[in-house]
Parts: sequence; structure tokens; C-alpha cells
Amino acid sequence: MRRTLPILAGLALASGGALYSSTAWAQEASDPAACTGFDWPIQREQAWFAAPSLPRLESGATLSAEMPGAVLALKPIAEADLPFTPSREPKPGTFGGTLRIPPMVTPGLYQVTLSDSAWIDVSQDGETTRKPVASTMRPGCPGVSKSVRFQFGTTPILVVVSGAKSDSIRIAVSPAE
Repeated sequence: MRRTLPILAGLALASGGALYSSTAWAQEASDPAACTGFDWPIQREQAWFAAPSLPRLESGATLSAEMPGAVLALKPIAEADLPFTPSREPKPGTFGGTLRIPPMVTPGLYQVTLSDSAWIDVSQDGETTRKPVASTMRPGCPGVSKSVRFQFGTTPILVVVSGAKSDSIRIAVSPAE
């Protein structure tokens, strides 16, 4: 069984079919083509990130299988207490945090998508990082900044976010489409 969202259609309907429900995102979306340059589809994540019911999680929390997206509260990088050193050194004055993902039922290709610019490291043993399979970024796309794909097994996953410019970020972990 894949970690998919049966409520995705409900989210789209609840937001009137729009991908951007917040006024700020709608104002920023002056060029609808700004989000078309990703190497894979990101519309699903856009819909999750725009959902008014998107949960807010503290750093260290576990992402629910029912809603693979959330707003992750981050801490100043000096206070983030990350379990391992990020593979890219975060700049001073940035933010970081962690998110736990329950074991995947089906091993395979998954993507971690962020709303804003930040660095992503993932681990399935809590100590070593997994190398990404692919990544795609699109500066100027309101609501989604980057998506990174990883090959995951069936053990729990720890996502470390670092180098974020603000104290929260939208994040989604889902099977690759």
C-alpha cells in the first residue's frame, strides 16, 4: 500500500480547485508558467501546501500517513539540536529542524518537497545520510521551491531541514509520481 492521499480530491474541492488558497500565494503567482519547469509534476504538493487544514508540526514530530504534508516549525540553527551534521553547512542566522516519517509500507522512490529554499538531508538509521537520486528546483515558483527524490526502504525516515531563511517551512514526503 502506497502512502497516498485519498483526501487530495477533497482538498482541491475545498480550495475551489485552486492551487493557491492563500492571498499571498495568489498575488505572488503573477506568472502561472513559473511552476512548469520542474523535472517532475509538483501539482499534488502545491495542493497539499495550499490546504487550509495543513497541520503545523514542531521540529522532531512525526508526519502522519493520512496527510503527507505539513508546516514544519524550525528553530534557529544554533538551537536546532540536529541529530547529525547537515551535508551542507548552514549559514549563520538560518533555521533548521527535523521531521520523522513512519516506515514506508512499500520501498521505492519517494520525494521530499519544500515550499522554500533550504537544504534537505534524510537518514534511515539516524546517523548517516542517504544520497539523493535526483533533485529539481524552480526559483520563482510560489509555494514550491524544490523537490528531492530518494530511494527509501521500509525503516523509519528522519528528514533534516537546514539553512532555511524563516522559522517555518511547508514540507511533503510522498511516493514519486
